[in-house]
Amino acid sequence: MRAEKKVLVGNERGIHGRIATRLAAIAASHGVRLFLGHNQETVECSSILDVLSLALTRGTVIDLMAEGPRAERALSVAAEIITAQDDACHDQPE
Repeated sequence: MRAEKKVLVGNERGIHGRIATRLAAIAASHGVRLFLGHNQETVECSSILDVLSLALTRGTVIDLMAEGPRAERALSVAAEIITAQDDACHDQPE
């Protein structure tokens, strides 16, 4: 199964280390491959450094994609993390 959607980066610091780490954990815990895409570049969220290399700032619209049996659920959780305006949700279990 494959799911995808466009999401807006909400955090004032953009996609930073804690968010990138959380996205990698979401992919692993849901057994999916999770990807971020921006400006014709796509990276897999299992690589925190690749996610950070996109240098995504607040207000950027990105493509979020998930592949696997729980793609829809993983996409929903990841989108919530990316669109959050503060860091409060990053340490909570999904």
